[in-house]
Amino acid sequence: MQEYMALGVFAAVYVLIIGRRRFGVPIWAAMLIGAALMVGLQVTGIDAAFLAVNLEVIAFLFGMFSIVSALERAGVLKAVAIRMLARAKTPAQLLMIFVVGMGVLAAFLVNDTIALLGIPLAVHVARHAGIKPAMLLLALAFGITVGSVMTPIGNPQNLLIAIDSGIQFPFVTFLVYLSVPTVANLFVTYLILKAYFRKELAQKLEAPAPEVSEGNGIASPRQARLAIYITIATLAGFVLSEVLHVLGVAEFGLATVAMLGAAALYALSSDRTQLLRSVDYSVLVFFAGMFVVTSAMWQSGAISIITGWLPEPDLTDRMQSLGVITAASVALSQVLSNVPFVALYDFVMIDSGFGGGHVSQWLMLAAMSTVAGNLTILGAASNVIIIEAAEARGVRAFSFVEFTKIGSVVTAANVAVYFAFIALLL
Repeated sequence: MQEYMALGVFAAVYVLIIGRRRFGVPIWAAMLIGAALMVGLQVTGIDAAFLAVNLEVIAFLFGMFSIVSALERAGVLKAVAIRMLARAKTPAQLLMIFVVGMGVLAAFLVNDTIALLGIPLAVHVARHAGIKPAMLLLALAFGITVGSVMTPIGNPQNLLIAIDSGIQFPFVTFLVYLSVPTVANLFVTYLILKAYFRKELAQKLEAPAPEVSEGNGIASPRQARLAIYITIATLAGFVLSEVLHVLGVAEFGLATVAMLGAAALYALSSDRTQLLRSVDYSVLVFFAGMFVVTSAMWQSGAISIITGWLPEPDLTDRMQSLGVITAASVALSQVLSNVPFVALYDFVMIDSGFGGGHVSQWLMLAAMSTVAGNLTILGAASNVIIIEAAEARGVRAFSFVEFTKIGSVVTAANVAVYFAFIALLL
């Protein structure tokens, strides 16, 4: 009985998410309602609900959001993006910068953050250059999704995998094994978009991309330097933590390093109050609620109903497990969205016996669940963020059909590259 109650709550949550405009309920509130219902209907207990919240993920996101917020408030991110765009001489170069440039930024500064940064830039540049905004918004959506695969800090689902899988050196492991296919996929995605928008790309720019001197430069040099130094130190700390682990000197996880970086920022910044206020707490609430909902789904047995039509990944058959993980990731991410899917599927993987030594299976889950977000708008939260923010600025982004039409080709190509690389070369 409990499994069907859990499924009912889960369905209600996603009805609220999909119909967020009609119901006027934001995504974070829908997930929080789901968590409250799971406890209220006794699918899970209040103590179990608190224990289900992964504080390591929450701490990491708070730390990184604080650092990125400092970069944004000081004007660093905007200046970097505009310097990249200033190099563009043709619409095709603009397209490539949005796919490849924003994709690389997303790998190290979290894709949802780069989505929020890239939206006003895409709208401004498109209007300035006299080209179709939807083209750059699609390039931004596809680029940040693909680029975020490269590191465990590129997107929330990768972080969940880095923490739950038991992989000993997640930051280095992701970079070593996923950087090459990710860069390849960024250029593959660019070529697909270039072919699709060939008519728009044939025209000349009405004006060059804006220069930093137009008032888009660094807002506060002192705060900018501090944010840059702390960002570099934090990224270096991710690598150093794994070196210290190898040497047996100390144990510092990704969350610890991110929180140390944020602590240094709040201690040294004169803008600390505004930085604290600018952190996107709605995302933290969303994740806290999601952990409760997915844990209740697992405890009640509802997950087996959702995944029952797919075979479980076989610990003893590498190719079978990679194939099943790929199929489950691409299909179920369209129903659940990729972050909740991974939160659920981690239970399946661990229950099937996969641990830190099964690197190829965990990396396949990271890659496939992420690029599944390029198939439909509902596959990734960053797609929804881009649409809502663009339309709030009076700009038509892209329709569900248009996104899926291009996204199906992009996803097929991305899946082929990652599968070939992980299955055959890893």
